[in-house]
Amino acid sequence: MNTLRPLLFSFLILVYVCGSIGMILNPAFFLPFTPISLLFTCLVYLLYQPYTKRHFLLAFSGVALLGFLSEWIGVRTGLIFGEYHYGGSLGPKIDGVPLLISLNWALLVSAGLQSVSRVLTHPIYTPLMASFLITALDLLMEQSATRLDYWFFKGGMAGTHNYLGWFLISFLAAFLFHKPLLKGNSRIAIYILLLQVFFFGTIFLFNRLPL
Repeated sequence: MNTLRPLLFSFLILVYVCGSIGMILNPAFFLPFTPISLLFTCLVYLLYQPYTKRHFLLAFSGVALLGFLSEWIGVRTGLIFGEYHYGGSLGPKIDGVPLLISLNWALLVSAGLQSVSRVLTHPIYTPLMASFLITALDLLMEQSATRLDYWFFKGGMAGTHNYLGWFLISFLAAFLFHKPLLKGNSRIAIYILLLQVFFFGTIFLFNRLPL
């Protein structure tokens, strides 16, 4: 396992580099690979975490469930994030919500907590700062979400309602589950978030270039 993990992480970097270029040059070809990429990202992340520890897995699953329920309520009512619906890029759905969105919530919340814990460890301030970090990443993601067929907001781009919802849900999840999640590998958490920033940042910057 000690040999396999670095190899898988190196391949993950390659996936993100090729994926960001592919989404710019030929998004129609690369979009169907989105669910596989997200699953692989989660797999690599978890291999570096104490995945054999029951409390960590329960906390990770708890965030995933909370994230899915929030999205289900959000899609059906528009109360949490505003009025939106999901496209087809994120894979199979249950009642309009992609199953993989729960993994995305768990990945971002746990990685956000672990990243912040490198400089701050506090039962309130660490979840709070992690929520700001996660919401900032969502702001970057939103700039390309429609282009990537992830989700679509009524009227176009997401508004303040969405970011407030992201902040509140991520803070609730981080606050409830921070103790077991903070026992994970903060170094790999930072790398995973940086890969996300690289991917969405590259697509965002390219779309803003005058061609």
